[in-house]
Parts: sequence; structure tokens; C-alpha cells
Amino acid sequence: MITSWTKKLIAALLLTLLAAGCTMSFTYNHLDWLIPWYVDDYVDLSRQQRQLLQGQLGPVLQWHREEELERYLELLDRIEADLAGEVTTAQVLSWADEIIAAAERVEENMVSVALQFGATLSDEQLAEFMESVWEEHREYEEEFLGRTDEEYIEENKDNLEEFLERFTGRLNDEQDAVLLRAAESLQRFDGVWLEDHEQWLNTLGPLLQRKPGWEDAVREAYANRTLRRSQQYEELLEYNMGVVSQAIADVLNRLNDKQRKHLDDEIEDFRSLVQRLLEERETPAYD
Repeated sequence: MITSWTKKLIAALLLTLLAAGCTMSFTYNHLDWLIPWYVDDYVDLSRQQRQLLQGQLGPVLQWHREEELERYLELLDRIEADLAGEVTTAQVLSWADEIIAAAERVEENMVSVALQFGATLSDEQLAEFMESVWEEHREYEEEFLGRTDEEYIEENKDNLEEFLERFTGRLNDEQDAVLLRAAESLQRFDGVWLEDHEQWLNTLGPLLQRKPGWEDAVREAYANRTLRRSQQYEELLEYNMGVVSQAIADVLNRLNDKQRKHLDDEIEDFRSLVQRLLEERETPAYD
């Protein structure tokens, strides 16, 4: 029970922190209650199982509060320092690397919880879980592969625009043109991503038969999953990350005064939220 629902935890821990305020602070402080309901999207859990998972999540959320939040402040300091000058593609790539590394640390800490909780599920529930993730995979195939190249470009442009405008406010025509050129330069990644995802599901499924030593086998498969990725996957990912990072740097270097203030305010709001969460860590929500 790893990839699908641990990704939801990562999204909850990282993406909800992109917006500051009481609502996001509440969400963070109640992840131990919310995440079991996310898991319920994949397998029907009893009330007792939700409570069990809630308790198992406690140490991971405590670790995140005590060790990871400080890293977010350090990253904010570095981003602010980089924004003081001409932003380079390499700097944006380094920000992305930090965020990806943060997500991976969360996922790694969730593996033990996933295995511990997975050991308590019935065979029927594990079968339901695998059926759910395969159904999700088929939905991805239909959604992603059904797009024309023009639709692929448009969706990527819209996604980039939505992401940046979250921090800068409305972009102007010149900045929009930068994103469109980037979207047109991207190489299609959906096919190779789906192949990699399918390979992981084919690896995970048999291991969830829970034969003796299955926990160690899952841990090993998880640790080696990136080593099994194709050269094409790695090359496309590296290329597209470079294109997107260059586009973001170009847009940031074209910010007007209003957009710059919007960005500064967003960073400050994010910093205030993390600092508030750090101040609350003496009384974690799941105690």
C-alpha cells in the first residue's frame, strides 16, 4: 500500500502549505484524521481501521513537524536570496530538487506505516486496493493518452500559468508567451510515465500476496524502483524539467512591481504559516 496513497500524504503535507492562513494550518494539524479518509478512496476501511491508521501516522507527522518544517524555512531563505538578483535556470532547478527531495523523504518515512497498516488488512481489502489502483491507472491512460499534441501543449501551458499565477498574480501577454513557447518545447512524457507506473503496479501486486518476507521484499522493490526506470524516462524527465525551469526563471525575471509585491507577500505568508506550525509543535494535534 505504498505509491498511491502515500502520494496523497505528500500532497497534503507539501501542497497545502503553498497557501497560508488558518484553513491551511487547520488542515496540516489534522492530517492524521484526514489521511485515513483519503486511503478510503482506495479501500473501504472500518472505523476501527481508520483509528488504527491515525495512530500509526502520529510518529511520521511528528517527525515532519520537528525536522522538515525548518528545512522549508531554509528553502524560503534561499529562494528570496535568489530572487534578489537575476534568476537562473539552475537556481529554479535547485528549488525543484529540494521540493522533490522533501517529498521523497516523506514517502520514505511512510513506507513503514504503509507496511504496518497493510499487514492488518484482509486479503479481500488488499485485492480491493489493487483493483482500485489499476482502475486509477486505466483512467490515467484514457485521460493522458487520449490527448492530441495540441491538447497536450495547451494543458501544460495552462498548468504552468495556474501554478505561477498562484504566486505572482495575473501574468501579462509577454509572460504568457514565454509559457506557451515552453509548453510547445516539452516532449511528451505521459506514455513513458504510464509505462513506469504500470511496471510498479506489476511489481507490487504479487508482493501483496504477503508471503513470508513480503515486507522486506516491498521495501527492496520500493528502494530500487527508480533504478528500473528506462533511459528514455530519465532523459525526457531531465529535458522537460530544464524547459520548465527556464520558463519559470524567464517569467520571474519579467515581473513588474505589482507581481513582485504579490510574490513577496506569498512568500511571507508561507513563512508565517510554517513558523506558526513550528510554534505549535509542542502540542501536536494527534496527542
